[in-house]
Parts: sequence; structure tokens; C-alpha cells
Amino acid sequence: MLVLFRLLFTGAFIWLIGQLSRSGYGSVETDLNSAGWFALAVIVGIAAACTWAPVIGNAVAGPVAGMMTDGSTYESKDKNLRWIYWALRRGHRRLALGLCFLKGVWEPQQPAAFILGMDNARAGSWCEKLYAREVWRFNNTANCQRAYDIMRYRHGFIPPDHEQSTVGISIQARLQEPKPATPLLPAPRPAPTPKLGRRQRIRLFSAADKPRNPAEQK
Repeated sequence: MLVLFRLLFTGAFIWLIGQLSRSGYGSVETDLNSAGWFALAVIVGIAAACTWAPVIGNAVAGPVAGMMTDGSTYESKDKNLRWIYWALRRGHRRLALGLCFLKGVWEPQQPAAFILGMDNARAGSWCEKLYAREVWRFNNTANCQRAYDIMRYRHGFIPPDHEQSTVGISIQARLQEPKPATPLLPAPRPAPTPKLGRRQRIRLFSAADKPRNPAEQK
């Protein structure tokens, strides 16, 4: 959803810059028109800068702030999240989804609102797909797997490759079919063990070396 605002405000800013360059200078009326175009361009430019700030900030401070965006849903002292949890506890699901949308637009770099929206949206709805696509932007492997399953198996949409290699590896490992079990190889029967002959020269007891008394034999 943030991409739409980014394209809208950026396109409007470029159009206003074009209008400002064609307005020219000279008369009082032309100068007033130029000042109006300039003020409007400044306002739209600030809005466009706000939409581009998460992209630039993620490129600059992404490795440092990765631990904040790698997490899953968490309890926070943020008032917006507390209102979302309050609406969910009261059973106001639509109100909670609306608050998740506002929270996501206000702080698109935090995953909590998008995860809550994805978990509480109606299965198969457009809102669920929207939140799942936003969750896919973050780096938590478990949340990305859930978002991938929602987009692919409920909506028939295969998301692009994730920028985090660990997420892509985990997705491919889940999708890979297990290899069939290796059949047992038949082995021939072992040959019978040969009987060991006893050597007569071996005596176990000293009495065995003495000849027996014929009387004892009787």
C-alpha cells in the first residue's frame, strides 16, 4: 500500500515541478502563480519524502536495525497497538483491521501491525492478501513462510524472491518433495560356518597328561 502512495506523491511532485518550470517570471500575476505552484510542490514533496524515507532508511540502517524488523508480533507500549489489541479482545475485527492499516501507513518499517492484520483478516479476502504482501517485506522466517502460504495457496499469487537468502532457502526446503526411500538390496545367504577341529596336543588340565589307572576305569 505504501508503494501506491509513493508513486502517487512522486508523480505529483514531478508534475508540479514541470508546471513550475513552464510558468515563467515577469509579471505580478505570473509571479503569484509561480509562488503557488512552488508552495504546492513543497507540500507534495514533503509527502513524497515521507514515503521514500523507509526505503532510504532501510538501505542505510537496515543491518543495524535488523533485530527490530526480524521479530514477530510483540506486545508494545505503543498506543496504536494497544487500541488494536483492545478491538480484537472486544471482537471488533473490522475496527482492528482498520487500525492496523493506519498503523502500517504511519510506521511502515514496523511489522507488528501487518502481522496482526494478516492473522485476523478473513481467509481468502483481499485484505488478507494485502497484509501478507506487506509481511513478506520483512525478514522473519516464520512470518514469511505463513505469508507465502497465504499468497500462493489461497490467492494463487507467487511472491517475488525474498531479499533475505535464509527466507528463500527455508521456502525452497519446504517446497522440495522428499526423496523416495531407497529399496533394500537383496543379499546372498552367508556360507555355513566350518566346524573347528580340536588339536590333540592341547591339554587343558595337567591330569589329562597322566595315563589312567586300569582299576579306575573298571
